[in-house]
Amino acid sequence: MKLEKYIEDLLYRYDLVIIPDFGGIIARKKNAHYNLESYIFLPPYKELSFNIQLQENDGLLANYIADLEKISYNEAVEQITSAVAEWKNILSEQKRLKLEQIGIFNLEAGDKIVFSPLTTRNYLTEAYGLTSFIHRPSIKREPVVAPLVSEEQKENIEKKPKSAKKIPVYKPEETSNKIWRYAAVFLLGLGLLGAGAYFLRNQNTSPAPYQKATFVLKQDFPPVELSADDSQKKEAKVLKPADMPAEKKYFIISGAFRNKNNAQRKLKQLTTQGYSAEVIGQNKHGLWMVAYNGFADEGAARQQLSNIRKVQQSAWLYIKK
Repeated sequence: MKLEKYIEDLLYRYDLVIIPDFGGIIARKKNAHYNLESYIFLPPYKELSFNIQLQENDGLLANYIADLEKISYNEAVEQITSAVAEWKNILSEQKRLKLEQIGIFNLEAGDKIVFSPLTTRNYLTEAYGLTSFIHRPSIKREPVVAPLVSEEQKENIEKKPKSAKKIPVYKPEETSNKIWRYAAVFLLGLGLLGAGAYFLRNQNTSPAPYQKATFVLKQDFPPVELSADDSQKKEAKVLKPADMPAEKKYFIISGAFRNKNNAQRKLKQLTTQGYSAEVIGQNKHGLWMVAYNGFADEGAARQQLSNIRKVQQSAWLYIKK
């Protein structure tokens, strides 16, 4: 049996756990605080200490063990006595006893026991889930102050001659030479353009070569006369504006498709059904419109629309502007 395990359980609930014939472990609540030297923030916790004077059995530890182990109170007291005897033997031989998650006992000269608590576990249930962390304060940067300048230093600075800026000097000779060079290049370019134009003109105006005819007609063909009837038949037929078909402006739309291939399939379907169908182009939304038929007269289009809606209720009239 690990006696320290039962002591740990009781430290969560109580502020004092007495170990008969050994001493009492005290748990005092401490508030959260910040260590300025280590920059560590500690949450609230229970600080453990040891008092060797508290050795009288108060029954808390023995009753807790008896309840968990399902044994009698006297049997629990015997287990505590056995564990304490083992602890004292370790202290006398090794001068040091460590109880996990509780603390370290050191036996010094004069049989004095010094207790050092461990901080690996926080027995304060209110601080469950809170951990310590390091928080370093931000570094404050002091503003840079310009060094003081004495009156003598100011006078020396003012006496120093300032570096003169170089001012470009205008030279008329260099400017005139540049102008003549530019003029010579310009005249040379004009000469080359004139020569090219003259060459192209001569090429275009030269007579094209031709070949003389090498055949001679040896037989006189009889003249052909056209009768009045033949001349009337040969006369070209010219359509007058009144005979030209009127432009179709009203179309009965069967559907509009984003994909042109789908529009072609719909066109083929309507044509098979006997309609004078056609794809009339794209609308403002980029959809290809397929029409049952097109009409120049609005009345005829609407009459046909009412008949087609008996077959396709979603058909509608499109007016081309």
